[in-house]
Amino acid sequence: MPEPFVDLDAIFNLAVKETEELMKLGFDLSDPCAVTSLEWYANKYPEIAERCNNALLELIEKQAAAIPAFVGAAYSDNDLDSF
Repeated sequence: MPEPFVDLDAIFNLAVKETEELMKLGFDLSDPCAVTSLEWYANKYPEIAERCNNALLELIEKQAAAIPAFVGAAYSDNDLDSF
C-alpha cells in the first residue's frame, strides 16, 4: 500500500511560522532545553531536516541581532557551580 502524500513544503512553512511565533512570545530559540517546531519536524521528516536546521539558525541569528543579551541567557557554564 503506498504511503499517503505528505506536503513537505507546507510542513516546513508551518514549522517556520510556529517557530517565529515562539520567538515573538519571547522564547530563547537557542535554549538547548527547548524544542521548536523546526527541530521537531526536522526529526520527523529527514527529507526537510537540512532546510529546517538552516531556517532555525537564521531565526536564532535574527533573534540574537534583535536582543543580543537575551540569546543564550538560559544556560551558562557558570551556572554549573550551583549544582
